[in-house]
Amino acid sequence: MKRKNAFTLIELLVVIAIIAILAAILFPVFAQAKAAAKATQSISNMKQIGTSLQLYISDYDDRFMPRRTVQRNGGGTIIGFLSWKQLSHPYGKNTQIFTDPMNTSSKYPDDSSDAAYRALSGQQILGPKTSRGYAFYDIGWFLNQSWNLSDDLIQTYTATQLEQPASTMAIIETKEIWVDIGPYIGWQKNAPDPDGVVRMSGWNYGGSKWDDKAMVAVFGDTHTKRTPMRATCGTNTELNMWGFVRNNLPTMGLGDLSWYDTFCQTLPAGF
Repeated sequence: MKRKNAFTLIELLVVIAIIAILAAILFPVFAQAKAAAKATQSISNMKQIGTSLQLYISDYDDRFMPRRTVQRNGGGTIIGFLSWKQLSHPYGKNTQIFTDPMNTSSKYPDDSSDAAYRALSGQQILGPKTSRGYAFYDIGWFLNQSWNLSDDLIQTYTATQLEQPASTMAIIETKEIWVDIGPYIGWQKNAPDPDGVVRMSGWNYGGSKWDDKAMVAVFGDTHTKRTPMRATCGTNTELNMWGFVRNNLPTMGLGDLSWYDTFCQTLPAGF
């Protein structure tokens, strides 16, 4: 009697086991490759933002764009503001560069584009809608730039005003709602929005990549690179990436400014 060509049960189980082992080996590799591709996209986004910033600077006498600028109606009432993202849009021509593919908060609008949040102040959205993920750093605090959000013209600054433009951050990754941010906001996990609702996932600084131990930043000379969180603080005696020396904060007539160093003070070990 002629024998049929067929797998035995043991042979099938061996094949299935081999496939399972290969899958267990390959799937994490595929996941890592996918994460690396998304991280590359984030760096590409930031490079495009840096290019937009450079184009803006070249058109405005080498001055950086304001982080936000108040707009009023004919009666003088504030109706809203334009963020640095909206002001740079004519140069980038694409709001998608402000949406990070890995940032868990990028599915939510930032404070310039959140209709509900703007309505709380009786204001409206004035420019193209943009998402959270990237924020302009308020380094102007040390360069006599106004911090008052009701000012019609928040003063800007030039790269030459930065002591070390190539190592001072201008735009950073964050999950906060704000279009502008600084080291005065501490290192927090799952922090709520102003309305008390938690929308971010994980630490508030960074873009949900590299375990939030590093972020992509655009620097004062508009170059872009991955930057470890701990490296932004530097030592106590050197000018750090936030633009100040930690143990020698300027008083500017305002007394103790140690609170401005909150980010570095609250950054836990291992970051």
